[in-house]
Amino acid sequence: MSARIDRRAVVSRHDPRLTWADDAILSVGNGRFAVGVDRTGTQTFAGPGGDEERLNTLAEWGWHTMPGEPPAPWESLLRSYSSPRGPVPYLDLPEGTESPSPGAAWFRENPHKVSLLRFALVDRDGGARPSAAEITGATQHLDLWSGTIRSSFRYRGRACTVITSADPERDAIALRVEAPGLDLALSFPYGSTGWERAASWEEPDAHSTRCEGGRIRRRLDDLAYDVLVHGATAEQTDAHEVRLRASGTGDAAATGHGASAPLRIGASAPRDGVLDVVLELVPREVPALPLSGRPEGAEGAVSTESGESGAGIRARSARFWAEHWESTGVLDLGQATDPRAHELERRAVLSRYIQRVHAAGTLPPAETGLLANSWRGKFHLEMHWWHAAHFALWGDAASLRRSLDFYASALPSARETARRQGCRGARWPKQIGPDLHESPSDIGPFLLWQQPHPIHLAELLRRADPAATLDPTLVEVVEQSALCLVDLLRPDGERLGLGAPLIGAQERHVEDRSRLQDPAFELAYVAWALRVADRWRSRRDARDAGELTTIARRIHSPLRADGVLSTFRAGPAMERSDHPSHLLAYGMVPPTGTIPAAAASAALDDALAEWDWDSTWGWDYPALAMTAARLRRPETAVDALLMPTVKNRCDGAGHFPQRPGLPAYLPANGGTLIALALMAAGEDDGPVSPGLPRTWEARHEGILPLPGRLTEL
Repeated sequence: MSARIDRRAVVSRHDPRLTWADDAILSVGNGRFAVGVDRTGTQTFAGPGGDEERLNTLAEWGWHTMPGEPPAPWESLLRSYSSPRGPVPYLDLPEGTESPSPGAAWFRENPHKVSLLRFALVDRDGGARPSAAEITGATQHLDLWSGTIRSSFRYRGRACTVITSADPERDAIALRVEAPGLDLALSFPYGSTGWERAASWEEPDAHSTRCEGGRIRRRLDDLAYDVLVHGATAEQTDAHEVRLRASGTGDAAATGHGASAPLRIGASAPRDGVLDVVLELVPREVPALPLSGRPEGAEGAVSTESGESGAGIRARSARFWAEHWESTGVLDLGQATDPRAHELERRAVLSRYIQRVHAAGTLPPAETGLLANSWRGKFHLEMHWWHAAHFALWGDAASLRRSLDFYASALPSARETARRQGCRGARWPKQIGPDLHESPSDIGPFLLWQQPHPIHLAELLRRADPAATLDPTLVEVVEQSALCLVDLLRPDGERLGLGAPLIGAQERHVEDRSRLQDPAFELAYVAWALRVADRWRSRRDARDAGELTTIARRIHSPLRADGVLSTFRAGPAMERSDHPSHLLAYGMVPPTGTIPAAAASAALDDALAEWDWDSTWGWDYPALAMTAARLRRPETAVDALLMPTVKNRCDGAGHFPQRPGLPAYLPANGGTLIALALMAAGEDDGPVSPGLPRTWEARHEGILPLPGRLTEL
């Protein structure tokens, strides 16, 4: 028996250590609340003229809607399409996303996630923020084992240190600032309808900020919250600015002084001139949320146990992260001399940290998590599988379970959509916010692959925690998702197909959405999901167990008539750009027997040779790797997951920037973890490490295999 993996050694060898030369942003948080910081450990260089996108303070309850009524009712945006069930309405955007009508634009822009505050260093005498030229020698270290960022720099030649931590349960951060000549200022923005912006600094009269001692009261139209300040004196210096000054106590022993001093979590001792402050955000009035996850009594003061002191939060953070790393899965590639192994291990460790900070809440996350706004902070349910499936595979089933409650809360809305479209059950949208209004689009409402996701995620949770089978919430979500899938099938002689109208996961052929049928991946995914849902029926001894499997057998094979795996079984020629989604039919979807391994292998080779990789997205590379792993092609899997393209670059913080305005992409992080789970732990009844070279001597603990081929009921 081999020795237990030294998890701290695996994690800590990938601690980010950054300088000004690194274009990466570190963050701390708890899955529901997070802050990004610059090299000073604060957000000094955020806002106008600085990093407008990535330096935010975001909480999953922090949504804002512009005042006034929408220019047109939501229902007026529905447009009828012909379907096998007769005319059905879709929330279309016929004019396209670049020039939506005023009504469509309003529902795409509202509600939007808002950055709740900015905390910045300011000169103690003049009150101005330091210029970049005044900050020299900046270095930054994220201690992954404790979830703590230590930033060291010099301001006008004087040594400064900032320690930044987040409470693992509450929406609170601790900032320990040892910076001679500098204070900390809090600034508060208005909401923005910009695609990627989370703050507007141009409308000071549209919102209010009022400092009442240690409580700062905020209101932005339909959003009101307090910021509770502990450990500092707060003084309002402008309409939307509050200055914090040290109250004469701190915990100097927590860090020592200078970059080389050890970080001692939780120590406390008085020290003059050290600001050790806790900022806790408490919502008072928030827009209607399907799940807020907030404790009752928002107006009440915080208890000492919840992290009133900076030392308390640092200690709680250290305990949480140490337990998290010790109790969940780990992949150790440290025996390999191949540099690819080190990079894959780095991506795994940093992706696990990022997903736990940004995507472990009670609402599905935005594709940029809580680092930045994208699509105004709204969540895309076709991406939820990429965000959340890895939690169950890597031993953190509780984080997956939290987000699945969203589907139960959204059931009434999803049932209404299904009813409008002539289906039973629940029809899940693509893009949606906490108001549960689907966003109008010429693509999103026609996508189908988000529909099986709740079934797939529930099954992964069941495999990690068999008690999930008895969870009535999950049983209902699985059943309602399956019923809608059955009714979306198109009779085609003795067989069953999909569409029209429809757009495949590749998101091409948009202009043909009224005619598209039978995308290969969706045919395979629906057939597999119905079989899985049938097993959920069988486990509860349902009278109709077996029915869904019978239906699944009638679904068309994904292959073309010539036996080729392409985008469509029959339809437009394959466009070799954007997502190579047909490969998901033999990768994300376990082998079902309808796609021979030879056909999947040929499709993989064809894509690798001919695809326009600059047009792809971050989850496409894990998709390739999963197909290669299912085919027992480890070298191909590794090379695919590390393909050197612009959208597959993993920066020093672990994020995958995609393009200007999209500086992070959590589906790439989650996809990396899912692919590595398959590459390391394999699938049911398959070999171990089918996607990793044998010479690497890979070791793993606490990672579950993925589903393999289903046996018939």
